[in-house]
Amino acid sequence: MTKKSVFFSIALGLLLLSSCKKNPKVTVSWAFFDFPYSYDLTSVKMQSIDNWHIVGGEAWASGIYANILHQDTINTIDSIAPKRLNAIDLDNNNLLTTVGYTGYLLSKPANSSNQWVSNKLFNTFDVLRDIDCLDDSTGLAIAGVAYHNGFIFRLGANRTVLQIDTFAQSLRAIDYISRSNAVIVGYGIILKMKPNGDWKRLQNFGDFYVDVDFPSDQVGFIIGHAGSILKTTDGGDHWTYLRKKNTYSKKTAFRAVRFINDQTGFIVGEHGLLWKTIDGGENWIIGESLPDIEFQDIDVLDDVGVLVGKNGSIVTFNPNF
Repeated sequence: MTKKSVFFSIALGLLLLSSCKKNPKVTVSWAFFDFPYSYDLTSVKMQSIDNWHIVGGEAWASGIYANILHQDTINTIDSIAPKRLNAIDLDNNNLLTTVGYTGYLLSKPANSSNQWVSNKLFNTFDVLRDIDCLDDSTGLAIAGVAYHNGFIFRLGANRTVLQIDTFAQSLRAIDYISRSNAVIVGYGIILKMKPNGDWKRLQNFGDFYVDVDFPSDQVGFIIGHAGSILKTTDGGDHWTYLRKKNTYSKKTAFRAVRFINDQTGFIVGEHGLLWKTIDGGENWIIGESLPDIEFQDIDVLDDVGVLVGKNGSIVTFNPNF
């Protein structure tokens, strides 16, 4: 190799190195909420900044619901199911619905002391993973165990099952976009609702997709456990990479995504992972100083963010970092 070629190779390497984007790291202001139990907490919905709904439990032992008021007071902690609850939803009429292990679905009005109405969508050991309801007459629940046995339950009035669709892959997360449009993701699978209500399987990129979120009817985001981030700008018909997956790494083991508008959103995951974007996912800020917790879910309203995770962890944080 000549001196010129050596010089060119070094210069090219330096140029490529300098052109690589690095995610800036920013210290996040956060605090523990003192939760008295060590149950794993899996899902959180903020009805307002002073009214939070949280579910979780032990996989095959108990399912719990907690209602927290004024950011500092536990209003209710109930053991409402015999197995862990994996997701909670708040529809447009403030009706809470939660789903979990062995097909359990429970619902009640959010602002009442009524007992939870409980039923089982199906009598198997398959696990209900997520629920999304627009109102009392329109909803979807999904299920799956490990990497297989995917089910979609189309729900009607009083959360009754109208139709069940089955798939070979486990399904993990769902988001309604409108009454005639929804996207469901899971193990190497992305499904989009057709205008007639059937499901179209879209091209996927080989990750275990764990969450999907649409801040508007056209813009949506999907994350995968191995670190991939996908984006759509046409209501879910087509998806492009914002970030390709890696092999499993604690730095990119994603669990949940939450966007508050088309530009600003957050990703949480294992080992205290918290990322933020303010440009629609093109660039990400890494939140520093959070505790080494496997965060399972996130919700954000105004200047308050709530994270829930393993061993009864509830963390509040300032999202303006």
